[in-house]
Amino acid sequence: MTSGRRSALAFLTGNSLAQAASYASSAMLSTTLLGPHGRGLMVLGVSIASVTPLLAGMGTGSELRARLPNVGNGAARQRLLSSYTWWSVLAVGGAGGLAVLVTAGSAPLIDPGLADPAFLLAVLVVAAGYTALTQFPDAWYAAGLFRTGSAWAAAVASGGLLGMLVGALLERTAWMLLLAQGTGMVAVAVLQATRLRAAGLLPVRGPGRWELSQLLRAGIRALGLTVGLALTLRADRYLLGAVAGAAAVGVYSLAATLSEAPRVIPTALGQLVNRDVALGADLARVQHSRRLALLASTAMSLLVAAGGWWLIVPVFGAEFAEARPLLLVLLVAEIVFAPYAVASRGLLGGGWMGTAGTLGLLGSVAATTIYGLAIPVWGTYGAALASVTVYGGLSWASWALLRHRLDRSPIRTPNTAGVLVAPTGTDGRQPGGRHRWST
Repeated sequence: MTSGRRSALAFLTGNSLAQAASYASSAMLSTTLLGPHGRGLMVLGVSIASVTPLLAGMGTGSELRARLPNVGNGAARQRLLSSYTWWSVLAVGGAGGLAVLVTAGSAPLIDPGLADPAFLLAVLVVAAGYTALTQFPDAWYAAGLFRTGSAWAAAVASGGLLGMLVGALLERTAWMLLLAQGTGMVAVAVLQATRLRAAGLLPVRGPGRWELSQLLRAGIRALGLTVGLALTLRADRYLLGAVAGAAAVGVYSLAATLSEAPRVIPTALGQLVNRDVALGADLARVQHSRRLALLASTAMSLLVAAGGWWLIVPVFGAEFAEARPLLLVLLVAEIVFAPYAVASRGLLGGGWMGTAGTLGLLGSVAATTIYGLAIPVWGTYGAALASVTVYGGLSWASWALLRHRLDRSPIRTPNTAGVLVAPTGTDGRQPGGRHRWST
């Protein structure tokens, strides 16, 4: 690994750790203040509000990251970025409205508190914050500015934590903490928008019709992966709430939040692999990232298992004791998830949107089926065991698909700048452009 790549990975990992720490602190704070039922309501609201921005974004962030590295610095680049800007603005309203509808519609199935007007307002604001958290980092990453993008993502998460701390001083209810968290995220997102504008990555000139149509047409094919992954990661909470109620979600989500800590380094490696493949990296380079992801995830899982087992009951009380064994099972799920965190980003970086989308859709269908069978029988333990099966299947399938795609690609060689590239095709497009329309 080159010094430049080590530096980028270190910054991504550090900022990802900061982001994860902010989310974990928010979860711990709300768990302590609200108890199982109130925390369960918050988890359900956040779960819905974090999925709808992916639907509203229509996969445009994934396509921007695959396309921008192969576009020059002229008018075409500006039209592409302007198109992305305008769609991101539309996505804020779309995500918020959809989140409110889904949350209110879930109230008869899960808990009447989900339909409370104050809670719906909080969901609306949080959805706006998650839309910025979804769309804005992709603009930084598409330009290769991983340090800046990851730093702002961490800042948005920290803004949510700060907002929640302020909200706790006003009223210790689920809707107030959720509203305060969303307000803090939105405030930092506004500051981030000004920096994106200054960097030329958020132009507001009129969108190019052709560029916008291409962003949407190709992005929709990737939507299956991004939304499918979000549904896969959140379906356990939603189905558990429908079967066992909000309190069970509160206990389960404590274990799930702690278990996600080992995902930080695999996710950071996935961001680098996304750009590596867009620029023409070969299979050996990507496999090296997978090995690092597995080693890092395993090592961190052992630390989290030891710390979580001893601290959960003393910190959160005996009513959360069931989270301890759940944590151990969910950490196994995180270890087998690590290869997917790398491979799925590689598929998006190569522009194989149809392949990635199909994988995500089939994965979400399989996850919903497995969770739907396991949770009614074994409850929270069924959700945890099903996660191991689902994550393992996703890792196996994603690597089989990525290996197949990279094996079919021409040999790459490093250019004078040390970036891996492939020979330019007869149409003049570089590797990302060559892959872009393959499904």
